[in-house]
Amino acid sequence: MNKAPVIGIDLGTSFSAAAVLSNGKLETIANLEGYRTTPSFIFYNEENSNISVGTTADDQSIRCITNFFYDVKRFIGRDYNDVYVQLIKNDENYRFNLTNNGDDVVFKFKHNGKLMTKTPEEVSSEVLKYLKNSASEYLGAEVKEAVVSVPAYFCNAQKKATRKAAELAGLKVLKLITEPVAGALHYFRANPKIKGKILIYDFGGGTFDVSVIEVKGKDFNVLNVEGNSFLGGRDMDNLLIDYFKKILKNKYGQQIITPRLIRRLQKQCVLLKEKLSIHDEYWVVLENINGSEENFELSITRKQYEEIIHQLVAMSMDSVKKCLRDLNITPEDITNVMLVGGVTRTPLIRSTVAQYFGASKIKTDVNPDETVALGAAYQAALLIKQCTKKENIRVTEVTPLSLGIETRRGLMSRIIEKGSKLPLIRDRIFSTIGNDQSSITFRIYEGERSQTIYNNYLGQFTCDDLPKGKAGDVSVAVIFILDCDGILRVEVKVLSTGRKTKFSVTLQEYRLCENEIKCKVEDAEKNRHDDDVFESYVNIYSSVKRVINHIMYGLENIPSIIEKEYVKRKCSELDEYIEQTNSNSSFDEILEKFQAFHKVIKGIVDDIDVDFEEALETITDVIEEYE
Repeated sequence: MNKAPVIGIDLGTSFSAAAVLSNGKLETIANLEGYRTTPSFIFYNEENSNISVGTTADDQSIRCITNFFYDVKRFIGRDYNDVYVQLIKNDENYRFNLTNNGDDVVFKFKHNGKLMTKTPEEVSSEVLKYLKNSASEYLGAEVKEAVVSVPAYFCNAQKKATRKAAELAGLKVLKLITEPVAGALHYFRANPKIKGKILIYDFGGGTFDVSVIEVKGKDFNVLNVEGNSFLGGRDMDNLLIDYFKKILKNKYGQQIITPRLIRRLQKQCVLLKEKLSIHDEYWVVLENINGSEENFELSITRKQYEEIIHQLVAMSMDSVKKCLRDLNITPEDITNVMLVGGVTRTPLIRSTVAQYFGASKIKTDVNPDETVALGAAYQAALLIKQCTKKENIRVTEVTPLSLGIETRRGLMSRIIEKGSKLPLIRDRIFSTIGNDQSSITFRIYEGERSQTIYNNYLGQFTCDDLPKGKAGDVSVAVIFILDCDGILRVEVKVLSTGRKTKFSVTLQEYRLCENEIKCKVEDAEKNRHDDDVFESYVNIYSSVKRVINHIMYGLENIPSIIEKEYVKRKCSELDEYIEQTNSNSSFDEILEKFQAFHKVIKGIVDDIDVDFEEALETITDVIEEYE
C-alpha cells in the first residue's frame, strides 16, 4: 500500500464524517456503504464478535435495544456522577445500561456471549475505526494520522477522552481542531475574499457552539467562544418523542411504551424533524402499533413543531448574545454568519438568526453536514505542508474557559482568562498563609465562577522546601505555560530565593463532573452578585487570619508570660470564630468581633509587627459596599 494522506474527521454526536485533500481538492470520503456521512451508531452482537457501525447498527438495533449505542459523545470525558450522565441514565428514551467503574462511566452489556463493560472512549473508537477503514479503502493506503474536530466548548477532560478514542482506533491525532474553526476554514478556502468578524453558529446533534473569528488576510483569530455541550438536535428529537409518547399513552395506555416502541418512535421522529425543514406538514406511520395490524399515524405541522422546539432555539441565541456581549460588539459588527450542523436547516433557526443579524449576512452555501470534516481535512493538509504557499493560513484559537488556582476558602484566582489566545504564558504571585509554612499545594481549576465548587477540577502540584517566615512574607510566582495542544506546564519560582521548580500537569486527565449544585441554572447577574459577595468575604477572612498569624508569629516580643498566654487565647478564640463563618455570615458581626479583639489586646501587642488598620479598613469597605 502507498502512504495515505492525513484525513480530517468530524466525530459527531449524531453523524460522523471523514474528508481528505486530494489533488488540490477537498472531498468527503464515502463510507464502506457508499454514504458520505455515517450515523454515530454502534451495535454489539450478543452472540458473536460482530460490531456494527452506522446504518447497519441502526438496522440491528431493534434486535437488542440494550446493545445499541448512540449519543456516546455526550458521555465522553464525563464523570459518572455528572448530573447530565444521571439525567440520561434515568431517561426512558435511552435504553442502554449505564453503570460506573469507580468515577468512570461505563456501558454494561452482553457481547460475544459474555457480559462486559466498555467506556465511552472505547465505544466511540468503533466509529473512528469505521471511518479510518473506509478512508483506507477509498485511498488505497492505510490511514494512520488524522485531525479530529471537537466542540469549541469542550473542556480539557472531553478533549483528552476524544484523543484517547482516536488512539484506540489506531489513529495518531495531529491536532484537535474546534468544530467552528474547521467549518470556517472550509468556507474560507471556497471564499478566500471574506474578511472581518465571522460568527460561526454551530448547532450539532448533541452540542451547540458559537465562535467569533476575525479574518485578516491569511490570519484566522478566534476572538471568543461560547456554547452548551448539552444542547443539540437530539434534544429536539427527544421533545418530539415525548410529544408523541403522550398521545400514544392517552390512546393505548402506559403499557404501549416499550423499549422497542421507543426505538421505532426515535427513528420516525428524526425523519419528521428532517422533513419539516422542507414541508409545512408531514406524517409517518408506526405499523403494528399494538401487537396487531393496527397502524398509528404520527402527524405534525411545522408550526406545532416550532412551538415544541422554540425554547431550545432561544437557548442557542442566549449563547450567541453572550458571545457578542463578552467581546463588547453588536450584531452590526459581524460581517458573515456561517451555519454549521445539519440542524441549522431548521427554518425556525434560520429565521431567528437572520432576524438577529440580517438575512444578507447568513451564509448557507456550504453543506452543513460535511463542512467540519472538510475543514479538518484542510487543517491536516496545512499541518503537513500539503498546500501551496498561497494557502499558508495561520489559525489562532483561544481558551474556552478560564484557568486558575484555588486559594483560601475555595476562591478561584484566575491566571489565564477565558478567551486568551493560544499559546500563552501567564503568571501570578501567591504568598504563604501560615507561619513557617514549608510547602504550598496548588489546586488547578477551569471555569468562570469565583467559587471553585462551581468549576472543574483539573489537578494539583506542590511546591516544597519553602524558607521559614511570617505568614505572607514568603511569596512564589506561579507561571502557567499553555501550548496549542492544551498541555499545561507549570513553573514555580520562590521569589525570596530565586529557586525555580518545573512541573508538568496534563490538564486533560481529569473527567468533567458537574454535580447538581453546580448545574443550577441561575440568573447570570445573581451569579455575579454571589461571586462578588464571596470574594469580599474571602478578603475579610484573609485580613483577619493575617492579623492572627502575625500576632502569633511575634508572641516572643511579649515579655509577660501571663499576657502572652492571654493574647494566645484571644487569638485562638477569634480564629475559631472566623473559621466558622462563610459568605452568608453577617459582616457587621465579624467587624464587632474583630473590634472587640483589637480593644482587649492592642496595648499588649504594641511591639509586634501587625497592621490592624488594614484589616479594619477591608471589613468596613466591604460593609459600606453592600449596605
